Amino acid sequence: MSGFKILFANLYDLLLLIAIWFVAAIPFVLWQGQEFTDKPGVTFAFQIYLIAITYVYLTFFWIQSGQTPGLRTWKLQLVTENNTLLSRYSANLRFIFTILFFLIGWVGLFLPKQQLLQDRFAKTKIIAVKNQ
Repeated sequence: MSGFKILFANLYDLLLLIAIWFVAAIPFVLWQGQEFTDKPGVTFAFQIYLIAITYVYLTFFWIQSGQTPGLRTWKLQLVTENNTLLSRYSANLRFIFTILFFLIGWVGLFLPKQQLLQDRFAKTKIIAVKNQ
């Protein structure tokens, strides 16, 4: 399987997440006003809010089918090392590692196993799906 497919699937999901963040920001901005960025505590709360939305989006798909819309488009699936769907614990672990390795997790795609660093630590893998 090509590391580029994994990269493009994640970019596809990022585009969807940006749209979701945009819509999710509307009530927050209406509630706090446009100057909410001038208040450090409110800015921090907004960042936590966006991370929570990201958590719900990703873990929902990981647990339900192992396929986010991006993974489904590229015919990929996220599974455990035993080829089973992720449990809530596995999804939480992978999400934490995804946050921790956000900037360097991609390095794993260029190693022989072509596996994201967060997948190595969370004991998960992305596999190709033949039929959907």
